[in-house]
Amino acid sequence: MRIWLWAMWAFFLGVSQVFSAGFQLLNEGSARVMGLGAAVTARTDLVEAAWYNPSATSFLEVPEALAGLALVYPSVEFDQRAGKDYEMTEMLHPLPFFYASYPLQERFTLNFSFNVPYGLTTDWPGDWAGRYDAVYTRLRCYFFTPSVAVKLSDRLSLGLGAQVVYADAEMRKSVAPTTSGTDVTTKLTGDDWDGGFVVALTYRLFPHTTLGLTYRSQIALDLEGDAKYYNTAGTQVPVPVSGPVPAGFLFRPGEGEVFLDLPDTLALGVTTHYFSRWTLSLDLLWTGWSTYEELKFKYEHRPGDPAGDPGTVSQPKDWDDVWAVRFGAEYALNEAWTLRFGYVFDPSPIDDRYRGPELPTNDRHLFNLGLGYRQGALSLDLAYTYLMMEDSKPGTSPEANRSGLSGTYEGSAHILAFDLGYRF
Repeated sequence: MRIWLWAMWAFFLGVSQVFSAGFQLLNEGSARVMGLGAAVTARTDLVEAAWYNPSATSFLEVPEALAGLALVYPSVEFDQRAGKDYEMTEMLHPLPFFYASYPLQERFTLNFSFNVPYGLTTDWPGDWAGRYDAVYTRLRCYFFTPSVAVKLSDRLSLGLGAQVVYADAEMRKSVAPTTSGTDVTTKLTGDDWDGGFVVALTYRLFPHTTLGLTYRSQIALDLEGDAKYYNTAGTQVPVPVSGPVPAGFLFRPGEGEVFLDLPDTLALGVTTHYFSRWTLSLDLLWTGWSTYEELKFKYEHRPGDPAGDPGTVSQPKDWDDVWAVRFGAEYALNEAWTLRFGYVFDPSPIDDRYRGPELPTNDRHLFNLGLGYRQGALSLDLAYTYLMMEDSKPGTSPEANRSGLSGTYEGSAHILAFDLGYRF
């Protein structure tokens, strides 16, 4: 049996060297999850399964809820080959989460989760060398996921759920100097609600070893909002209060839209507590980023058009489908205290030709540590992650590098999470 288990681990490690970073934030789902590198698809003892694998909650015996916060502190700088170096504005980004599970009877369990599995914020100085590609970009995708788990047998369970998503975004960048010789900053904001589904399976292969599978559907967002324009003083570009707009007026405020597809994902996991005091878990996560072929903007008045006609602006992306590998290890010191360790290799789906400063990331390595304490029905968990991003270069395509950047992006992040759980 021990040889068979080690062979299984070797198989997963062997196939994991295939290529998901993008703007996924699955590692920050809770302190317990983060301490395990989010390798929890086959865990049957965590209420966070309400998100990561709804079918696994059928193995929970009592109602349980958990809530907390992850704090992300990224640091990114751009070292120009020749000229001034620039550093992204450093700030703390809070990411809340909540999970609950309620067994109705022996075979049915109701679940609910709330988290922010997709998002990004990049904030460069307003006068930096890449301002014609991006200055400020913010995206938040809030997922509300009700689901039900059905225990088909003592070993097999099925999970089905709906994904209700609210997303809001803000994007700012500069337009090349106008006839007045000054930049104009474009600001596009929008939000949208959309939905999808999740289906999951959990199979208890042996009393100590479990397999898990979770599939999430694609989400198509149409973020509707406003397009506005500002001068270098930070005031909105004026438009005549009455009468016709003068000929040659290039920047008319109006309605705007951003079209963005969140990818479908497939997670495969295995967990074993065969080894005394240890619980080991390994996940492979496939993300269908190839749906992100372009970032498309639609304007009521296309910027730079003297006639002010409607129009669209597209930025090619051409991302790739990728795989990520996540490993977690948990060691029970005693009945109250638990140590957790995790590692994540999160390859980037970004095509090097189209890498822009709104998301200049490359392959990422995440190193996780966690500590858990349980006393009776109450649990408290803390976790820390150091994220190291491999250096990257600006895109070579003119559409992604209007500023003519030449140099290297360097980045890292510190992430701290804490949560409080209760079993009723």
